[in-house]
Amino acid sequence: MQKVLLTINTKQNVQLGMSLVEVILAVAIFAVISTGVISAIIYGSESTAVAGARERATKIAEEGIEAVRNIRDSGFINLPSDGTYGLSIVGGIWTLSGSTDTTDIFTRSIILSTIDSRTRKVDVNVDWKQTVQRDGNISLNTYLTDWITPTLISRKGMLVYGDGGTLNDAIKYQIYDEITGSWTVAASTADIDSSSTNKYLRRAQLYSSATRNEKILVSKHYNGTRQWLYSQIYNGTTETWGNVNLLANWSSSNYLDTRNFDGTYLSNGDFVVLYSDNTTTPKFKKWNGTSWSTASGSVGTSTPGTGGIPNYIKLAQRPNTNEAMAILFDASSDTNSLYFWIGTNGTYETADWVLSTEHTNQATNNTRQMADFTWSSDDTTKGALIYTDSSSDKQMNIKIWTANGSGSGSWNSTAQYPTSQANNINALAITAIKGTPNFMACNKDAAATPLFICMRANNSGWIALSHTTVSPTTDPGIQISYSLGFEQISPTHGIVAYSDNTDVLKYKKFNIATNAWDNVATSINIIPAHSMKSVRSIPSPVTNDIVIFAADSNRDLFSIIYDGANDSMFTSPAEKAWLGHGTNGSAITDFWFDFAWDGM
Repeated sequence: MQKVLLTINTKQNVQLGMSLVEVILAVAIFAVISTGVISAIIYGSESTAVAGARERATKIAEEGIEAVRNIRDSGFINLPSDGTYGLSIVGGIWTLSGSTDTTDIFTRSIILSTIDSRTRKVDVNVDWKQTVQRDGNISLNTYLTDWITPTLISRKGMLVYGDGGTLNDAIKYQIYDEITGSWTVAASTADIDSSSTNKYLRRAQLYSSATRNEKILVSKHYNGTRQWLYSQIYNGTTETWGNVNLLANWSSSNYLDTRNFDGTYLSNGDFVVLYSDNTTTPKFKKWNGTSWSTASGSVGTSTPGTGGIPNYIKLAQRPNTNEAMAILFDASSDTNSLYFWIGTNGTYETADWVLSTEHTNQATNNTRQMADFTWSSDDTTKGALIYTDSSSDKQMNIKIWTANGSGSGSWNSTAQYPTSQANNINALAITAIKGTPNFMACNKDAAATPLFICMRANNSGWIALSHTTVSPTTDPGIQISYSLGFEQISPTHGIVAYSDNTDVLKYKKFNIATNAWDNVATSINIIPAHSMKSVRSIPSPVTNDIVIFAADSNRDLFSIIYDGANDSMFTSPAEKAWLGHGTNGSAITDFWFDFAWDGM
């Protein structure tokens, strides 16, 4: 009986042990399952929170885009200069201010950048702390255009030129249609002085408005004893000239060939002309689309190096702003700069010309253009000044200006080109290479038979490459007998058209990718044959074509169009090929002609 009882107890213990194992296993399984469920719940809650934060950040970024669009809709000019901003509401109106704005845990920054004169890019970044270990970020962007202001770039341009020789003040104009490749019949601009006919044209500069169907011609005249500066307006809607305005006149036969004036349109639509009246203090006037300011304003007596009368003036608007850089090269060989900004009050006063800087008081020549300036096409806060700073300078100087977006800025230190050219520098010019941070600066030297030499720079200064002698010879006259032009739409090439002191105009192409000029020049057939003198190249803003003008020793004026699609000159239709315009210009060293595309 005991044995049987023992057997029964053993079975009961085994059964009891099996029950404990089952319990432990069940508990373990439950723990694993419950941990997974709890983790899933926690992870799901965290994911939901993260997704919620990301969704809200996206809404805040979208709000930023819409707010900037709202500011644009009130007027494209109301968009501030390029930079990083935050958003605020002032008087129920969205305003860009500061550098960021904050909503709860979210920090928003809005970055404005310029694409072209009618397009701005908007980048909106929203940052927040997603978890202790992770940061969150949302980035949206869009492009805003000036859709309110009429688009005036219609693929047309205007040529103006003197047609009265040295006896008559007649000025003609023709309009070129890039689509049809045709020119209108020559017609006359306004008569600058109905009481006189002997004020013949010595210099012409043509400017085109980006906000109105309008152009402005500023012209320099001479009658044998006195010089005059006039301006007049072309109304593209009525196709008429008018509003002739006398800027200045003085008695002198000196510096007839120099450009002692320049002008520019501002983003608000106003036009400002800066000019010399044969005194050491430059003057300025404003055109607002209806009338000229009644009196000339002075840039003030604080201008450095005012011992010389300005011979060359450059006034260049910083793209999409009411700011402009003024460069003045005077008869005492001083190179000075002034910065113009009308500020927030919209006035035009002496105090608007600020940051006077004298860069040098020496140059290799005081009768030629020995300083030039242009803005970068890659970064519109940057601009480049080139100049000489000694009477025997063989290494061109460059300074880079950086604008701060509030009517001010600073120059970097002078950089001298690292290698010397064989002869003294003469007749400078600089242009921006579209779509890059680079510039091309050229000069023709002071040799008896001048060489034409180019060197490359960027937004920081010179690119340390050997300069390139583009032409073995060029015309020795006072004029710039060469002209640079770069394609504007996804550019691959630039060209320089130049006189080599023969009756055949030449050109060379510059390959942007390889940083190299053609080894051999291409000749342009000319009929009739006279020595080429003054040359001008003006790129189209909407194609890769470049219109080229050349005046010869017979004072004839010609044009030809460079075909950017095929990297060659047009041979047809006839009006895109070599075409004669005026046959009765003034002195062979003058730029008594100019051209401007619509909307430029």
